[in-house]
Amino acid sequence: MVTLFRIVYFCAALFSIASGALVITSLFIPDRAPQSLQFLIISLVVSTIFLGGGALLLGLQGQVARIATIARGLEAETARSLGKHVNRLLAYLLVGGTFLCALLGVMAYAILARIDQGFAVFS
Repeated sequence: MVTLFRIVYFCAALFSIASGALVITSLFIPDRAPQSLQFLIISLVVSTIFLGGGALLLGLQGQVARIATIARGLEAETARSLGKHVNRLLAYLLVGGTFLCALLGVMAYAILARIDQGFAVFS
């Protein structure tokens, strides 16, 4: 379950980082980039949120995986009692992470579609 958790959160982090990079990239579309400072600031703030979210997801998946590994290496009784709670935590995070990964994937697709139309994401 830990491997599946890591894969889902890594994919979600990649979608988030890609979305942030695409929003910044959309500012450089010739003749279609926003001319207003307001749209530039909005684009930079949204990109920062996406990039920060991606970094947070990467850190979260690494730390939870380390906790699960440490819990497995403890004494038998402690590992058994802690293992149930860690597995439940992984299950909850996996369900939420799957939803988040799907949502970020749709957002990345929408950003790509907007760029494909020849427009900046926020204009």
